[in-house]
Amino acid sequence: MSQFPHDEFVKEILPELYQNYGQVIPSADVSSERREVDILFIPDKPVPTSADTLGLLGKIAQNTCLIEVYRNPVKINQILDCIGKLISIKNNRLKEQKSQINLWIITPTISKRILNQFEAKFQENWNNGIYFLAPALNTGIIAVHQLPKIRETLWLRLFGREQIQLNAMAELESLPENYPNKKNILKSVYGLLKAIEANQNKLSIVDQKRQVLIMSLRAIVEEELAQREKKAIQRGIQQGIQQGIQQGEISGKLETVPLLVQLGMGVDEISTRLNLPLEMVKKAVNYQVD
Repeated sequence: MSQFPHDEFVKEILPELYQNYGQVIPSADVSSERREVDILFIPDKPVPTSADTLGLLGKIAQNTCLIEVYRNPVKINQILDCIGKLISIKNNRLKEQKSQINLWIITPTISKRILNQFEAKFQENWNNGIYFLAPALNTGIIAVHQLPKIRETLWLRLFGREQIQLNAMAELESLPENYPNKKNILKSVYGLLKAIEANQNKLSIVDQKRQVLIMSLRAIVEEELAQREKKAIQRGIQQGIQQGIQQGEISGKLETVPLLVQLGMGVDEISTRLNLPLEMVKKAVNYQVD
């Protein structure tokens, strides 16, 4: 289990959202010195920017870009290090590429002092919370806490801290079941929850903020699973009405087993959650594998 679950969260979500539009390389080496960038994205087709697709996340990826996501507020030396990575990747890995290569630094918050140090400025036609360094640096900073709460910024607000992140996750959970990327991103949310819980269990002292985050994430996941289970059970009852309501309810529960497996649940946990015999769950899992 990773000691840095939020880093893993980032490296699951961005490839998931960008994969249909180009090459996505998590933890990409930028030089022979084994320096890595969170995500290197090289588009090979137009990246959508509408509110119901990638929104602002698509807008920042119109050209090849490096994306660095920070869990804690970015510091001056970290920004300088990111710029160094951009220079390294231009001079090494992508030295043959003639088109523009951009760097995007995503931070949950940022101080005015640091923005002033880099003379970071707003630009027209960009949302609040987006700052640009001097043109020659091809670098933008995204301050997640300043982004407007609109559909276009949803994916980026998932990288915020505490209530901003939780609100974005709850907003994602409330979207229609067939909303693009919802299913797989919620799978990553569940993975984040499991990783944070595992790390919390290793600590001798309870971290109250982390405990609140765990409880909030669990509420979001439980709500989503409950809705899906309810719909599956209703379908099962309709399909099994001639066999009897009880059989139809069991069929509906079994229909949710693949989803719970995909979310990383073990057969014991699924059996308890659905109140089904363990052997029945095992058979359903084995059937999916076969």
